Amino acid sequence: MSNQNLKFIAEQLNNLSCKECTKGWLKKHNRLTDPIDDIQNCFNSNLISLNLKDRLIREVKELVENSN
Repeated sequence: MSNQNLKFIAEQLNNLSCKECTKGWLKKHNRLTDPIDDIQNCFNSNLISLNLKDRLIREVKELVENSN
């Protein structure tokens, strides 16, 4: 994934302030990449914080689990 794409995703992730926001982001997600991979890649590139990464991964897992 290009740096430009990572920066765009990181900007979106940094604006997710609650679980409902994360749910909305997942609904809009392009499905070309795995959302958890996107979160991890942004963290690995120092574009989001550890706390945000952990929260978002937890929320994404919960939302996916609850949708099944």
